[in-house]
Amino acid sequence: MAAVNMWGFILLALSCWNYVSGCTWMKTQKKASLSNFQILSNSSISHLELAVSTTTNYHRPAFPNKQYNHSKDHILFILRTLKNVMRVYDGKYDKTDCDQPKLQIFLLDIHRQVSELEQCVSRWLNRRILKKMEIHFKSLISHLKNTDYSAKGWNDIAGVVLRHLRRLDLLAIKTKNDCSL
Repeated sequence: MAAVNMWGFILLALSCWNYVSGCTWMKTQKKASLSNFQILSNSSISHLELAVSTTTNYHRPAFPNKQYNHSKDHILFILRTLKNVMRVYDGKYDKTDCDQPKLQIFLLDIHRQVSELEQCVSRWLNRRILKKMEIHFKSLISHLKNTDYSAKGWNDIAGVVLRHLRRLDLLAIKTKNDCSL
């Protein structure tokens, strides 16, 4: 009986440790240093910039600045936005005139950020979807479909995604400095 209790305690401790370590993904020991999230965020931005030779200032639909400014649960917001970025790049980017290996590294970086952030957000919070952001990303996917997934369409999307990644990086800095994390 004691062995069963001991194994139960070990499993509980490991699951709690895993949850706590996921949330430390956004924190650092020193205020001036970068968090693991920020390091990977910088990597994903660099790889997307290197993968895409030219980006355009595609403004339709309007960039959702208000969503970034009024986001209350920053980690959830960052997670949902990164999931939407993954959804945009899910599929037909073979017509792009970009460096495919760098694009693959970019997608791996985004996937890693999502998997680490999911440990910080409880499952019931994940259902509370930010509708305006979802609509924004659906319109980006529609733009790709309307341009028949052309290189120009992907360059338009890459410019918007880079803007999102840079804003998420700023939001992560704000979140890291917030004591409530």
